[in-house]
Amino acid sequence: MEKISIITPCFNAEKYIEETYNSIKAQTHSNWEWVIVDDCSTDRSIKIIDAIRLKDNRVKLFKNMQNSGAAVTRNSSLDNATGSFVAFLDIDDLWVPTKLEQQVNSMLKNNIDFSYHNYKLVDASGKLLKSQSCPLRMTSIDLLKFNPFATSSIMIRKNILDQKAIRFKVHLRRRQDYLFWFDVLNELSHGFLIQGELSSYRIFGSDSLSANKKKMATIQWKLYREEFNLNIFASAYYFCHYAIHGLRKYFLN
Repeated sequence: MEKISIITPCFNAEKYIEETYNSIKAQTHSNWEWVIVDDCSTDRSIKIIDAIRLKDNRVKLFKNMQNSGAAVTRNSSLDNATGSFVAFLDIDDLWVPTKLEQQVNSMLKNNIDFSYHNYKLVDASGKLLKSQSCPLRMTSIDLLKFNPFATSSIMIRKNILDQKAIRFKVHLRRRQDYLFWFDVLNELSHGFLIQGELSSYRIFGSDSLSANKKKMATIQWKLYREEFNLNIFASAYYFCHYAIHGLRKYFLN
């Protein structure tokens, strides 16, 4: 049974930690470690995690010396991970019990390095908002056009990340996960869909399905120009795809 490192950044998440842990504990694939890095929480997050790890030595807690953001925090988790696969789980998201088993077994059987699955969008209380479907295959070029991924749906072979020295970009406070997926897929031929809705992704206030569209569009354009180093014509081409996909999602909601 392959060991899976579950990567989770934590900041002031006392409300959701135990529920998220219970969704990990319920996994039918039991050979895992939960690598949590706390980013200087000021609530009871650390106390709750400490209580959990007293009962379960698969839970490993590390702490940033100063508040550093999600990229630094996830990189620290990756550096402390000892599994042959890494799965990403945000502290307020949930997995179905068979998520790890289905995903890792499919990756082993089909020699897959990067996989993802469909997921549910839920509100802060866990009420279903909609189901999100992903394409059967994704390349780095596809990702320039639209990003269908939820962080908590992705699993990657750890040796790919280490061999290519792929880590989250620490100079970005937003969309560093998107750049990370791009860097991984840029080294691979494809990422592949694992069948099933295997996780729930919480949507909060300003991150609601129709909020902040203008702000996110501005960030996306800046990524094309400054992070991907695309010229203005290529940027416009991919941005059109991004906008069309966004409008399609908006009206389908």
